[in-house]
Amino acid sequence: MAQAMTRRSLDELQTSTDWSMISKRLRRMALALTRSAADADDLAQQTLVTLLVKRPDRAAHVGYGRRVMVRLWLDQQRSLRRRVARLVGLARLARPYHEDDDRLSVNDRYQKLYRAIDSLPARQRAVLVLRLVEELDYAEIAETLGCSVQSVRANLHLGRQRVRELTGETP
Repeated sequence: MAQAMTRRSLDELQTSTDWSMISKRLRRMALALTRSAADADDLAQQTLVTLLVKRPDRAAHVGYGRRVMVRLWLDQQRSLRRRVARLVGLARLARPYHEDDDRLSVNDRYQKLYRAIDSLPARQRAVLVLRLVEELDYAEIAETLGCSVQSVRANLHLGRQRVRELTGETP
């Protein structure tokens, strides 16, 4: 009986939900987090699968989908960091070569910005993406990440400060 109820609710959900819109929105956010089209597709698909398997009744809820995606991405980043640390051990960052900002093209400046954002810790990067790309306020970011507003503010400040340092910009 419960399985029949679940199947019927899934059928109703599939007919009433605009999956192309949800998929596009999730992919856009995944692309902002991963900076890679292939990784973004994988993350968006993994998010949709997780939503449909664990909470099909909330699969169309944008905030819940965003929360699931960010948590999946953070888990992937932690796992990757542990694997790299296990395989490589302690690695030292090479001193970045000096670049004259006046000579950089727009594309070079974007590449420099992307490298700076990619070097941020996962939580700072997630907060930065949720704030700048998704345009969420602090309370929504805190709810998405499951942390306090003060933690969001601190991570956003540290992330912006680190990006400024790496790109050589002044506040």
